[in-house]
Amino acid sequence: MKRIFIIGVGLIIFFSFTMNGQTKDFVNGNMIQFNDNGFWCWFQDERAVIDTQTAKVVLGSTACGKGVGGSSRNGANDAIIFDLNTRTMKRYLLNQWSGNCDDHNTAAFLVRPDGKYIAMYDQHYDQYVTRYRIYNGTSWNAEQTYDWRTKPGGIDYTLAYNNVYYLSAENLMYNFQRANHRAPNFIVSTNYGDSWTWGGQLTTNTSSSYNKGYYKYWSNGFDRIDFVFTEQHPRDTLTSIYHGYLKDRKAYRSDGVLVDDNIFDTTFIPAYWDFTKVFSDGTVIGNDTMHRCWQADLVRYDNGVIAIIITARTNQFFSNGYNVAPLANPDHAFIYCRYDGSQWSYTYLGKAGLKLVSTEEDYTGLGALCPNDPNVLYISTPYDPRDTSVSLGVREIWKGVTTDNGKTWSWSPITQNSTRDNMRPIVPLWNQTNHLLLWCRGTYTTAMNFDAAVVGIIESDSEIVCKKTYVDAALSNTTLWNGASFSPTGPDSNSNPIDNQWHIRTGAGNEGTVISSSELSAGENAPILKTTVQVPSQGTYNVWVNFWGSTASAADWRVKAGFTLTSMQVYRQMASRSIDSSEYNVEPIIAEPNRFLYEAYLGRINVGASMTFDVFVDDSAVQVGTTTLKGDVNRTWYDGISYSLVGEKPSYIASTNIPGNVKLEQNFPNPFNPLTKICYSVKTASFVTLAVYDVLGREIKTLVNREQIPGQYSVEFDASSYASGVYFYTLRVNSELVATKKMLLIR
Repeated sequence: MKRIFIIGVGLIIFFSFTMNGQTKDFVNGNMIQFNDNGFWCWFQDERAVIDTQTAKVVLGSTACGKGVGGSSRNGANDAIIFDLNTRTMKRYLLNQWSGNCDDHNTAAFLVRPDGKYIAMYDQHYDQYVTRYRIYNGTSWNAEQTYDWRTKPGGIDYTLAYNNVYYLSAENLMYNFQRANHRAPNFIVSTNYGDSWTWGGQLTTNTSSSYNKGYYKYWSNGFDRIDFVFTEQHPRDTLTSIYHGYLKDRKAYRSDGVLVDDNIFDTTFIPAYWDFTKVFSDGTVIGNDTMHRCWQADLVRYDNGVIAIIITARTNQFFSNGYNVAPLANPDHAFIYCRYDGSQWSYTYLGKAGLKLVSTEEDYTGLGALCPNDPNVLYISTPYDPRDTSVSLGVREIWKGVTTDNGKTWSWSPITQNSTRDNMRPIVPLWNQTNHLLLWCRGTYTTAMNFDAAVVGIIESDSEIVCKKTYVDAALSNTTLWNGASFSPTGPDSNSNPIDNQWHIRTGAGNEGTVISSSELSAGENAPILKTTVQVPSQGTYNVWVNFWGSTASAADWRVKAGFTLTSMQVYRQMASRSIDSSEYNVEPIIAEPNRFLYEAYLGRINVGASMTFDVFVDDSAVQVGTTTLKGDVNRTWYDGISYSLVGEKPSYIASTNIPGNVKLEQNFPNPFNPLTKICYSVKTASFVTLAVYDVLGREIKTLVNREQIPGQYSVEFDASSYASGVYFYTLRVNSELVATKKMLLIR
């Protein structure tokens, strides 16, 4: 299926070099920041869900004191509700263990049948209480708990990993966790999660190791929950991958053979050897032997096909079967496993790289399956999967597409030449025409020590991609936040003095100036600004704030911005996207010696009769991981605002095959101002209609509407009375739509 990115140009042209070297931080699509400080473990699901009824995305992550906000955010367990209509988000604090920053604490979410959201989470280690909160459409209720010590027989091990699913056929909600006996247990609810009771233990084994297996789950929401798992932690043994599923309160192998006729009855608890082995430790692929497998993602598609992405150590074997070298740094591979209804198969995807952190030999960047498209997946790797001899330096996100049921994959970059790692992608279930990819971008040292942001891109078949317009921020359109006059220091080419004032710095940026702050090491706190932008017409617009970033390795330039004073976010160059000039009507300056122009997406805004909107901007020069003002490497060079008209793809823009007796040419010139010529030809006598439409689907001009004999024709379109933007022209022959093309008017 062909998709286009909602915002920006659908195909990014990746520039290899600029005047100052290779451009940094390209992203193929409009990158949205969902949380300026957040990371997640990969054994809580679903970490993001989409409420299609209210057009909301709900996602969770854990903040660290090493990131934005410093100690005030350490251990914050956040829930983000992102509005898909306005493309803006609101962050809620579910709980905060200030002394326990741990990505394992991240919540799992479910959209309940009554439309409310439930978030389930707990504190990793030394805790026996599952916590949950419910969102009623306006606010989250007070935190509630289920105490596992009250279950029959109590609990003998700490909790981790919430995985919450609802089966409508049973009218039962399940939450699977590592719990009693270090094994997967589950609690259940008959009232959509308002209250919980213990259900049972899913599996067991004879191991006395740290963990009796790692489990990932997937549900169709109706009558089935699939799960894929290992025997233990891969650092403790030579792990393989197993699969089973639950239905009617029973457990089955992949092929439907019954394993457990009552999962609620603990008189018999099955072990891993009772289920289907998907991929075995010691499997040889080419010249490589795979060991110590771990699962990254699982999806069962509507057609019954099951897919798993796993990782494995490549040629890393210890004679006694255990890792006796805790500082070993094994290489890893990505493997795609597929069940077609009768048997499992596997395909080598590519190199996954060395270990992500020093203390965990089997942590990698991981991968994600697309639940609405079995032909698409994503991996995070420090190698180009098209040529694994090419080391990328950091982990980048790659999109894989198959046309032969996973036997072979073609690859394209989502991120390129990033300054930080891109890790742990996920794709929540949506629908066939919309697609959301999320990942964590930053630096990851351990599960308790990271500096990262949660980012993502949205794709859609239903919206028009429009060119951006850049508006330089200057004294003519920028005031203080309250509308008072703006009196910066300068203009000159010097660094901003430490006076808590903005500075007009010359010799840099678009129009030869930038509005700068915190240029010296001591830092300063300049006042909030407001830039007012004039647009050519009423409508809905995507909006970005533009600021400069440095190529210096220690640099962390940033800006804080939003449509209102209460919705401002901190945007750092490490979690923002470099500008692609091909996306603009008129190309702005995007690169200067030792620096690049970045964009941070603010969301969408409806512009009314005034045809203006405001953006609030601040320097936010607080050193990451602290509450201390820190200039120089954390400086702000604010340059301007970009906007793009949002249009819904009208129903007349259909994918049509042009008959052989009709030909519609691309208008010339294109882009144009204000005149352009449209040529077409017909080979049989026909009634021909040629009309022009705006992005909202309104017909604005009929150019031809008459019977015509066979021949070649041209007609001129004069757009003198129309605003800049994207337009479409359609050719109908004998009332049948045969072709549509796009053209761009630039004033």
